[in-house]
Amino acid sequence: GVAAPTKSLTAYFYKNADADELLFIHQGTGKLRTLLGTIHFEYGDYLVIPRGMIYQIEFDTAENRIFYLETHHP
Repeated sequence: GVAAPTKSLTAYFYKNADADELLFIHQGTGKLRTLLGTIHFEYGDYLVIPRGMIYQIEFDTAENRIFYLETHHP
């Protein structure tokens, strides 16, 4: 899928208990916050989020484009 979030959702954390996630940052910058630490991302980065990982995404700008996919199998 494709997403174009205009603001961060910092009021809560998210966890996908069913699938691993892959996010490709097509536009924008920000931070991926997890229990393991914070990862800064920018255009061209891939973010791999294992199933069950609790996370939050904070964007630096209102112009963001993300390609995402999830998989239930390795």
